[in-house]
Amino acid sequence: MPELPEVETSRRRIEKALKGKVIAEVIPDFDDHIVFDQASAEEVKAALEGAKVLGSARKGKYLWLKLDRKPWPVFHLGMTGDLEVSTKKGFVKAWGGPKHWEAARARNKETRILPYCRLRIVTKDGSEVAFTDPRRFGRIRLAEDPENEAPISKLGFDPLLKFPTALKLGEILEKRRAPIKAVLLDQGLFAGVGNWIADEVLFQSGISPHRLASSLKAVEVGALRTKLLSIIRKAVSVGADYDHYPASWLFHYRWGKAKEAVTHRKEKITHDTVGGRTTAWVPTRQK
Repeated sequence: MPELPEVETSRRRIEKALKGKVIAEVIPDFDDHIVFDQASAEEVKAALEGAKVLGSARKGKYLWLKLDRKPWPVFHLGMTGDLEVSTKKGFVKAWGGPKHWEAARARNKETRILPYCRLRIVTKDGSEVAFTDPRRFGRIRLAEDPENEAPISKLGFDPLLKFPTALKLGEILEKRRAPIKAVLLDQGLFAGVGNWIADEVLFQSGISPHRLASSLKAVEVGALRTKLLSIIRKAVSVGADYDHYPASWLFHYRWGKAKEAVTHRKEKITHDTVGGRTTAWVPTRQK
């Protein structure tokens, strides 16, 4: 599932492709009544066509385009959604992973249709951005003031925008009597933090995911905060390209629940369920 680094990378790349340009045509999937959330495909088309893109913004896992008129389009990638940008070779995903266009070309070299496309934006100069989603867990909606309207207004602190000091964070966590892994996934507190980021933060901080948030000492809260910010900043700095994440990260070894899974130091990885989510952690390191 795309988390904060993937969404921020997508925001930067679509802004680069669209900023300052006028939207000439919007091609939505008129038959999709799931991805288009609270606004129909027809309404999204009418809101966007003819508008000039002034920029973009993001909070948590939501991003939106700023236009010279309102309402503005808001995107949530869900589990399998992506934003793709056109190039001379076809569409490429805004962040890493398989490229739908290349997969389609492998099946049919003559194809000109972007698979799983729910919305396509074409500017006057021919630039294109597409929202694709194979399983349709993503959402597209319209908002007059995205940051101050639900669900974005209900989000908590965004690690890349405004984040509390270690002292303030400690005061917040000492009131939470739930496992720290579950608390990290609470979007009302940590906007944009998802499963792999939470596991990575706890791994690098040396904190067990089963620990109650209220049990963390000041030094542990400080370590958690430092690692959270550094991990997200590093992931964004490399464009959410997993191949460029440090080899020491748990990220590279946590997937699949393999019984023989170990870290780069050959430490055994354990997979538990915490807060309803699969959790990878290293008991010999995390206390």
